[in-house]
Amino acid sequence: MPTAPRPTTRRTALVLGTVGAASLTACSLVEDQVSGSPAKVAADPDADLVDEAVAQISTTAAVAARVPELSALHAAHLAALEADPPSATASPSGPPAARADIRRAERDLKDFLVDASLRAESGPLARLFASMSAAISQQLTVLPREAA
Repeated sequence: MPTAPRPTTRRTALVLGTVGAASLTACSLVEDQVSGSPAKVAADPDADLVDEAVAQISTTAAVAARVPELSALHAAHLAALEADPPSATASPSGPPAARADIRRAERDLKDFLVDASLRAESGPLARLFASMSAAISQQLTVLPREAA
């Protein structure tokens, strides 16, 4: 006499459901990698924020171009963001920026970087922006008043 199949237990149903979902997800991931479709590749959520930071740092670097300590700092920050360093031709050819203008531009950049660190979705990027802000604060503290 044939035996009747045993009822499926809840545990078995959960395992089968999990395995099925995992296999469907794996198929989808393999398909995305094979097709290489740009529409299916997730964009970096912080890309626009990094672009904005590069623009802000570059603008401030142009204002403070005649202060070597700040120029080196901005070049290091741009390098950390994998951006091109400010070019020598980008420095202003007119009269040097006023001391108050340089300090104001640096404070504005510092505030922007604090805000960017809060908006960044990536933890390492948030820490990088916070570190950049702290570095600007330190430079402004030790910068001779007559130099900037």
